[in-house]
Amino acid sequence: MGIKRCSEQKRQTLEEFYAEFIPDKVKTFADVGTPMLKVLNLLNDTFPETEIYGLTSHATLLLLSEDSSLSPWFVAINGLEDEYYIEYLMTPDKEPWPNARVKGATKSLNELQQFIIIAMKESAGWSNSIELQRLYSDIKDAKH
Repeated sequence: MGIKRCSEQKRQTLEEFYAEFIPDKVKTFADVGTPMLKVLNLLNDTFPETEIYGLTSHATLLLLSEDSSLSPWFVAINGLEDEYYIEYLMTPDKEPWPNARVKGATKSLNELQQFIIIAMKESAGWSNSIELQRLYSDIKDAKH
């Protein structure tokens, strides 16, 4: 299933939205579009079975488990040039204060893929996804 744009923002696909953030040949601003298009491809390749909804807020991609802008966003991803930033909402049983979030950054798409899997699992937004459980177990097994 991969990632679909939240239906409340149906004017453009996520790919069309992020293509607008790619600078022209004359670089007048930092490239946000190219790394975010790579993120969309990564999400689609990694999660062919899991339903993920994307909501954009400025250039940030918010990952939702329901097709509603009123549902909580569990994971947020930003890309800028060759760096990726991710954060996720901690579950109430682990958070030191309400709405605590974990943040990280990487320059590696492979590492970002692992961060996304961990963030989606640890946020508990996709607790019914067997695919996510398997991917998360693979990461845990590789560390041991």
